[in-house]
Amino acid sequence: MSNFLGAVQKYLPDFPYSNISIRHLLSNTSGLAQEYTLFDSIIKEQPGKIISNQDIIPTFIRFKTPLAFVPGSKWDYNNVNFCIAAMIIEKVSGMSYAVYLKKNIFGPAKMNNSLVPIDRKRKEINQVERYAYPNLYSTDLVNVNTLKEPLPIHAKSNFYGNGGIVSTASDLQKYQNALFTHQILGTKELEEALTATLLNDGKKVTYTIDGKEMSYGLGWAMYTDESNGKIVFHDGSITGLTSILIHNMDKNQTVILLANTGNNPVFSTSNVVFQLLDHQPYTMPVKNLSRMYGSLLDKRSQDKANQLIQEYLKNTARYDATERDFNRLGYQFLRLQKCENSLQTFHAASLIFPKSWNVYDSYGEALLQCGKKEEAVKMYQKSLELNPENTNAKEVMKKMDGISKT
Repeated sequence: MSNFLGAVQKYLPDFPYSNISIRHLLSNTSGLAQEYTLFDSIIKEQPGKIISNQDIIPTFIRFKTPLAFVPGSKWDYNNVNFCIAAMIIEKVSGMSYAVYLKKNIFGPAKMNNSLVPIDRKRKEINQVERYAYPNLYSTDLVNVNTLKEPLPIHAKSNFYGNGGIVSTASDLQKYQNALFTHQILGTKELEEALTATLLNDGKKVTYTIDGKEMSYGLGWAMYTDESNGKIVFHDGSITGLTSILIHNMDKNQTVILLANTGNNPVFSTSNVVFQLLDHQPYTMPVKNLSRMYGSLLDKRSQDKANQLIQEYLKNTARYDATERDFNRLGYQFLRLQKCENSLQTFHAASLIFPKSWNVYDSYGEALLQCGKKEEAVKMYQKSLELNPENTNAKEVMKKMDGISKT
């Protein structure tokens, strides 16, 4: 256990945070800054530069980047943690990360079709193309090569340790078998990786996916409900690719899903597969309501869009609808200056989630941006009725009141 407790600085002396351990990296409790905006200044200074793991520590030092929280006090999934961990592997082993994985994981597990690419942008032989929806209201997939990456860092980086391994479902099955029969890690080390992380206050790390509560170990997540066996998994996604490896240790059942279209619901699909394996009743994942609704609005089929919402309200099992999806769709239309579509989306959201103060707050913001001040006031008032603590609504209404008096 002591190996994971060592300070990162012991292996990477330039690393500027003395209170972060390897365990903090692997458990995603380090508090390090996320990659999304960390390199914005560098990208502006050197537009042609490809940013890699070796640029992370110098960037922390140069900008004196503060930690997001005290190490060990919170959990926040962060790719930077695994990039730093990969650099420690290289320092200790004296090998590149790619060579280390080939020698210590791909080789022993006989994963003959797996590798760490030197350049994540370059396609390997027989590597699949990836397809995604151009926006939140598209129903037609396009090749990701035709899309602009949403964040500058994604187009300008070549990180490793945090993903990017090229593999196949059958190779991942070999990996799972080698790992859980202790051919890669010893019994004690594997058990430690699959034990829930405790924060500084003694509380267990937990979060929820699709209504199921999870805890988090070292690189692995676990269902907290073990009534159907100890279930552990890791999932991931990039534009046009989603993946999951999920394993029930007690029943020796494994589901591995790799999908190269859109943002597939691999997590909920894997749960359905487990139900099938156990001969249990199951409900297949259904179509996303907000995407279908947005598509109809974009095609100016207002009546059909309204009809779709009414159908859903009569039978909610037919489609998948979340407040977050509708909120994101409404704001995307707003950013694209499609005011009417945005307002229709937030109106639909208010019908589906009538008790959500946040929906009315967002609806108010959209109305205000679209120049409908009186209607915006009504929505902010409704939001405050549902949540009197909504400080944003109070501040906006105070500003509007100030403007109207001048």
